[in-house]
Amino acid sequence: MTSDIPQEVLSRALGDAVAGRRVRVAVFTTFCFEPGFFELQVLPVLFEHPFRQADVLKRIQLEDALREVDELAVYYDQRELVPSEEPATLDYRRIDVRHATGAFHPKLILLLVDELPDRLEAVGLARGARRQSLLVGILSANLTRAGWWENVECAHFEEIRDRELSAERVPFRRDLLGLLRRVRRAAAPAEEHRALERIGEFLGSRTVRDRPAHERSGGKWHTRIFHGQTAFAEWLRARRLGAVRFDWNLEIISPYFPRAGARPLLALRDRLGLRQVRVSLPLREDGSAAITAETYAAVEAAGARWARLPAEVTGRGSGGQGERLSDRFVHAKVYRFWGRAPDGGRREILVVGSVNCTEAAHGRGRNVEAAWLVDGSAGGRARWWLQPLEAAPQRFAEEAPAEESEASGVSLDLALSFDWATGHATYRLREDRDTGLRVLSVARGELFVFTAEPGEAWRELGEQASAALEEQLRSTSFVEIEPVDGTPAWVALVREENVAHRPSLLARLTPEQILEFWSLLSPEQRAAFLEKRLPELRIEGLELAPSGRFAQVATLFDRFAGIYHAFGCLGRSVHEALDEGREHAAESRLFGSKYDSLPTLLEREVADDARDPLIRYVTFLCARQVVERVAQDWPEFAARSRERTVRLQELLSRSGEVRAAVGLDDAAFLEWFEPAFLAAASDPDEFERAEGGR
Repeated sequence: MTSDIPQEVLSRALGDAVAGRRVRVAVFTTFCFEPGFFELQVLPVLFEHPFRQADVLKRIQLEDALREVDELAVYYDQRELVPSEEPATLDYRRIDVRHATGAFHPKLILLLVDELPDRLEAVGLARGARRQSLLVGILSANLTRAGWWENVECAHFEEIRDRELSAERVPFRRDLLGLLRRVRRAAAPAEEHRALERIGEFLGSRTVRDRPAHERSGGKWHTRIFHGQTAFAEWLRARRLGAVRFDWNLEIISPYFPRAGARPLLALRDRLGLRQVRVSLPLREDGSAAITAETYAAVEAAGARWARLPAEVTGRGSGGQGERLSDRFVHAKVYRFWGRAPDGGRREILVVGSVNCTEAAHGRGRNVEAAWLVDGSAGGRARWWLQPLEAAPQRFAEEAPAEESEASGVSLDLALSFDWATGHATYRLREDRDTGLRVLSVARGELFVFTAEPGEAWRELGEQASAALEEQLRSTSFVEIEPVDGTPAWVALVREENVAHRPSLLARLTPEQILEFWSLLSPEQRAAFLEKRLPELRIEGLELAPSGRFAQVATLFDRFAGIYHAFGCLGRSVHEALDEGREHAAESRLFGSKYDSLPTLLEREVADDARDPLIRYVTFLCARQVVERVAQDWPEFAARSRERTVRLQELLSRSGEVRAAVGLDDAAFLEWFEPAFLAAASDPDEFERAEGGR
């Protein structure tokens, strides 16, 4: 029998939701977090770029792509970090959460995207107008390899469009705002939530505020979000699912249940009125039940029947090796209410997301959860998804696991942070006692020892600790924390601020290669450039032999024209970014430390004694042109970025020695030439005045 259960690859569903639109703000929340997998396998789905397969090259491409994202943050339960061989190196905010009353358990994807021009034109907006939409995904999958590649999971995506693009009411708008507030409250009080604030601004000012007066209209339930507003069964009852008693069949798919008893199931039965109930039995890899015998008996005593998903859903493939492997772990959380309406039609309500069939998940305010309620009545057939067990399992778990209690051994609410712009490392200890701590590398080499003082404020770690942490972060953001009192150690993820100033994975590009890279227009051209040059370059953590210098073009005209063209492309990209409000991208280009940032180019020019002095001089003049033009056209941006321009200004201050190296005796010519050269890019009238004074 072919299953009616909809099936799709999770990354494909996310890519289809983005649909080629530029992501401006992104928020991910997760219980378990595997940063290396997230960076290499989830983040690329947000971009329509030709990412290469090699991990090093893909990370370099992602460094470039992430500049186009204004804000990106990941919230994760501090106790459920999943370290791996893949390092965490990319630019996004990592916000560790330690929820006081339970687990931080929602699996959310929130993406604020720029709408495509043809969609704007379809509603009468000018092609140059900018409007955005918010993609809202709620999943059962954590940001881990198992969640995205191995388990059976569930997910659903909705889209909220700007009120000028759609006048449709959003029945779950207030639910979503409430969920965002719960996410914020679960984090430290002084935490910055720039990405969440941008999404909140969109929901507050750019969406239709009116909402439906009733839970359903036209016989269809409106889409809603559960996040622990009240007990789960009470929340469902308030949605009027129990208006017609004994009308629903219920199927429950959940990997975790109470250690004993069936209180969540009893609450659903008593408050909603259910005809028949089937519950998917969680299994371990060896085929034994992942629940206790007491739980098994309690669910049966509550009037439910144990069942399983079809093999075509849980299997790892048909034929050959796939049939010999154990079934995939069912990590999905689904509550499917279905039956026939009085008029004979099919009725189906699905609740999908993070809500296990446990007391911590169903209780009011215990865990932070997230789940959709969606009406799935259209299409399909009214029949069971789950197939009853033919016989009871022979083996049960002695101690049934619960997802929200599988803590990784983190004993302190401690966070470490490093600012690449200032070179300062800080910590925050949200405990009520002083604690001596050793910070180790992932290879367990000691980096530094310090005594942590409690408080909500971030405290400086000092120069020695900052230098040691900076060196460690060049290869990975993982460190190990070991209390000096003998308490077991744990792995922590260091937060990184102002990552645009972090040295790039590409440790060396020649000036010609940087200029050539600026001149490339498309992501495809840049990817081909990096792939071609990769064997020539020293990559952090890899031993690659450098080859000869990048060949220079033959004529003097071509050499200068190439410099002017490259800086013209740089200037346009910076101005376009600032026009569109993408300050992060502009700052990375102008002040950052990436392989194609302006300070990196100037450092290469100064360090290479074999460089043609005239080429170096013109390069510095072009750099001054770009910087002065930006300061003139965007004074507020320049003022906000002043603290992060120190390195660039120090390099530009060497213009005098660069000019002296040219060796021209005619100082009067140079005194005229420089103002005329610089003025030509910014003020035609000033150029004319310079011409007249010659």
